[in-house]
Amino acid sequence: MQVDALSLSLAPREVSNLIMSLPLPQGINLSDVTLRDSGLDLTVRASFLFNFPVKFKVDLHSYAGSRISFKVSPPIKPNWLVIRPLISFLPGAMYAGHSVIEIDLTSLSKGYVTSVSVKNLVVSRNGVRVDLTGIKSKLSWNEIVEMLLGA
Repeated sequence: MQVDALSLSLAPREVSNLIMSLPLPQGINLSDVTLRDSGLDLTVRASFLFNFPVKFKVDLHSYAGSRISFKVSPPIKPNWLVIRPLISFLPGAMYAGHSVIEIDLTSLSKGYVTSVSVKNLVVSRNGVRVDLTGIKSKLSWNEIVEMLLGA
């Protein structure tokens, strides 16, 4: 299957619901997601930090090909204890140094998408818009429809 171009726009509530639905390591919970211009704020609670809320600023850093990078600013340095387990739990994510997290969309898809290129990505308080090109999958359209319909 191949799609030449795809544009996706998500309202703030949908972005929040999407991020809040991500599976997280045991003992770590997201309690709030707030969009702002050029990024978002995540409020995280971790059992090893006595479940105190810790707010992280996540800003879009760059994108190229299938990779998207975000700069994560914890309020204090020890709170990387919270972020590093989150990164290792998310397929396709890695710590790139200097507070930058990189997510590879092809790896995140767990093999469903073999190629994709991010042409534009905008994060604002009004939502997220992403323009993708060159989307390829080894799945056929029949397989994709069956997955979506749960058949």
